[in-house]
Amino acid sequence: MPTVQEILKQSGLNDEQIAALDAKAVSAFTGILSTSEQTQRAAQETTQKAEAERKAAQQAQEKAALEMQAAARDKEAAEAAKRANNEFYAESIAPALNTWGSEKANLEAEVAFYKKQNEAARANGFVPTEAPTFTASPLPAASDGPPRDPKGRYVAGAPGGTPGSPTFTMEDVRDGLGSTLGTLTDIQWKYQSLYGKPMPISPTELVKQAETVKLDPATYAARTFQFAEKEAEISRKVAEEHDAKIKAEAEAPLQAKLAEAAKATEEAIKANDRKWAEKIGSNPDVRIAQPSQYAEVARAVKAGERPDPLALNEAQRKLATRQSIRSEMAESAAA
Repeated sequence: MPTVQEILKQSGLNDEQIAALDAKAVSAFTGILSTSEQTQRAAQETTQKAEAERKAAQQAQEKAALEMQAAARDKEAAEAAKRANNEFYAESIAPALNTWGSEKANLEAEVAFYKKQNEAARANGFVPTEAPTFTASPLPAASDGPPRDPKGRYVAGAPGGTPGSPTFTMEDVRDGLGSTLGTLTDIQWKYQSLYGKPMPISPTELVKQAETVKLDPATYAARTFQFAEKEAEISRKVAEEHDAKIKAEAEAPLQAKLAEAAKATEEAIKANDRKWAEKIGSNPDVRIAQPSQYAEVARAVKAGERPDPLALNEAQRKLATRQSIRSEMAESAAA
């Protein structure tokens, strides 16, 4: 921190003007600068603390972002497994069920045909009446069918069951439709809250694009619109604004002290300039008339206490001028 003398020099004062300043004012300025230095150190410590807190918050945000990315990868893996199961059902189980239904219908038609043939043969005497007739096995009752869970779905791996054959109910359809609508509403709300405007595409188009790449709408929207990156950017801006606010609040007292010191210095300079303008200035409207020293000089010359100023050579006049200036400065400092 520069001293008061250095500050005054930077303001344009020379050594003589600085030495002519009031000692009490210089001492007061020194105290103000000392207080300002202490305040500045406290502000620097507060700023360093805020910076440490900001770095800790940033590390926490980065950790949270990594955790979100890991969760997104896990979710993506789960969605991939779900898609694989859906594809297995659509490509393997559903065709097998359709084939089984067709074979069952053909078998029932064939049994009915042979039954009519047998009855006709018996009626015409081609087959003895005692001959056994073909009796089709009755279809199992609903209660005797493969075991199901409380939602009516077949239980995979159960004896007599058909692994993976699902049963859809209206309740399942309503639940799925409500979940999809809720997901689309959440996506629209999140985009609006992050970007401050509606989505650039419609929810229907979003679902179509997600189905094209075999992703659920939430995952596809998060990747396409970069929700995680936007949230991290917003969090970073909030942290920067918080740090700037803390820094400004910490530096406010220091700035006030510096402004006060600058104002006091300016007033002291003006007062000093006014004092010398009144004393030795060239403007007669400002300069205050000083009492004549002629009688005192004449008495001192006559008594031999000082040389006659009219009889001095150039070197003696310069010496006398310097001594007079030193004397006036000493009187001003003592005052």
